[in-house]
Amino acid sequence: MLRYKKYINYILIAILILGSFSIYYFKQINKNKEYVLKINNEYIYKEEFLLYLSEQERIFEEIGGVDIWYTDFDGVPAKDIAKNNAINSIIFLKAIVNKAQSLDIQLTKEDENVFKEKALSLKENINIAYNIEIPLYICEKFEKEKLIEAKVYEYITGTFVVDEKDFQKYFENYMKKNNYEINKINLDYIFIKNNNAFNAKEKANNISKSINTEVDFNKFKEQPFIEVYKNVYLEKNTFEKNIQDKVYQLSENSISSVIEGRDGFYIFKINKLLKQDIKEIEKTIRDEYINIKKTEIYSLQTKNWLSDIKVQRNSEILSNI
Repeated sequence: MLRYKKYINYILIAILILGSFSIYYFKQINKNKEYVLKINNEYIYKEEFLLYLSEQERIFEEIGGVDIWYTDFDGVPAKDIAKNNAINSIIFLKAIVNKAQSLDIQLTKEDENVFKEKALSLKENINIAYNIEIPLYICEKFEKEKLIEAKVYEYITGTFVVDEKDFQKYFENYMKKNNYEINKINLDYIFIKNNNAFNAKEKANNISKSINTEVDFNKFKEQPFIEVYKNVYLEKNTFEKNIQDKVYQLSENSISSVIEGRDGFYIFKINKLLKQDIKEIEKTIRDEYINIKKTEIYSLQTKNWLSDIKVQRNSEILSNI
């Protein structure tokens, strides 16, 4: 009788184990149906995909402002192009991370602390932007792989040396096309941040109507979601490109209209236009030139790495993002 009960217990335990395994297996099958991309044997789910998509959205809005989402490019909506760019970005990064192992590129303990700290900030910002809870481990994976890519980039481009003749040709051509940047701009500005407390655009328009060149912007400083900056010298890439281009077109002792950015609305007051030292401009453009040349080398070197990558797209899931 005791032996019979013992067998019954073994059978029950086996059934429980089998049941648990079946539930897990069923969940995994269903989960794998919800992937956005499958790259080699790695599944990319919606949460991870959104991290890459948010990067593309930032790039698009820095170039064309928030109105870019109402634009078609050769009949293709901007949002679809951004989505495809995000896919290409993921494929490229996974190829780099895969190759990094054979290059013996490793992260240090300090590197680990860096990407974990960045992941915390990323998680907070992305959750607000998309109103979705993205697990911390996915944010850490994203920042870790970005850091690996940065190390691969340095490995490939670290020995680059500037060709001075080629640079001077680049610099002269740049100055012909962008001579408005010769002026160094001193300005004040008000930033009205997007928020849930009030309509930021309406607030910005009301402020714009109430100011002139004699008004001290500090009078708006203590209001919630409003930031004031004074006596700022405009530097390249201080603001999103579409905003900076508009600021460069303003004249001395003038106030801009309300300019919409990715995170809110700006009003600028131009205090002074000063002629820049040509050497300062050349230094900035030299850095830009070096980045362009390094990117060319990097792209050429990594081009063949994509041949080892197999990609499957889940069109149904992608269409709903």
